[in-house]
Amino acid sequence: MLNPNTYLKILFLFLFSIGLLAAGYVYDFSKKYPPPITKRISFDAKLKFIREHIDPDTIDTIIVGSSIGLNNVLGTVLEKESTKIEHALNLSVYEATTLEVEQILELSDAFPHLKRIIYSAQYSDFPHAKRYEGYDAQVLKKFIRHELSAPALSKLLFDACNNLLFCKQREEKWKSEHLQSNKFTSLLFDSTGSVPLEIYIKEGVGGRWYLPHPGVMHPESFAAVERMAKRAQAKGIHFYVAHQPYRTPLYDKHEKVREAIKHFDDKIQNIIHPYGGELIRLQPLRLGDEYHADRTHLNAKGATIASQEIAKIIDKIEK
Repeated sequence: MLNPNTYLKILFLFLFSIGLLAAGYVYDFSKKYPPPITKRISFDAKLKFIREHIDPDTIDTIIVGSSIGLNNVLGTVLEKESTKIEHALNLSVYEATTLEVEQILELSDAFPHLKRIIYSAQYSDFPHAKRYEGYDAQVLKKFIRHELSAPALSKLLFDACNNLLFCKQREEKWKSEHLQSNKFTSLLFDSTGSVPLEIYIKEGVGGRWYLPHPGVMHPESFAAVERMAKRAQAKGIHFYVAHQPYRTPLYDKHEKVREAIKHFDDKIQNIIHPYGGELIRLQPLRLGDEYHADRTHLNAKGATIASQEIAKIIDKIEK
């Protein structure tokens, strides 16, 4: 029978070994996969991308939105086509509501030379008034700027991966779900954090191709846009809302789609104009189906055209 001292030594050695293995796994995981800091894979991946690939002190243009921003606006094209935009960062996150975009924009303070914000949206982004819970912009700003102390960074990563099963599940799905450019879940970032979609056929898209969105838009969503525009003006930053094109055959066929788009345009214009904001309407591009991945998402070819148009309009406005 073991004496108490020996038993305690074995117990502590066992616990230390378990802790060491867990620490090793968390470290290895955070190097290969997005640590679940926000528990939203797209947001976590974007934070990791910025931390590893972006110099925050060079960024002059931020693109925000849901996947309508992530896929439809290519920062690389903006940089190439615009005389005003030198270094763009796409800060868009899958399924982000307008109020969540407002929270994401709290990170804009991490970019001291920011000159403009482009909110890429579609009226279908506006039905919900959800916010991120437990959101700490101050910690995330320090994370992407490498300003967290070693103990604080370790705590952040350990807290993120305290559910090892969750991390393991993310690891298993990462390649098949998020490293495929022909999937809507793609997180294959270009050099600016945009995600060009290589989806050129409607087969397999289902209702996303031919069923129109209802024209439901929450008042809190518009209120959030007004606050964004007001905050940008106070900081001397240009604020643009790029209303992305709806698939042309659906726009032509359904009066409710045309009404929803007009309502969105009128409302946004009235809200942001007092704060110097500008609305960029992209429906007049009348892009053909070969440029759409579904009813509202553009593929890489369509996103290139939309981004070229945004660059042209920004250059004209800021001339």
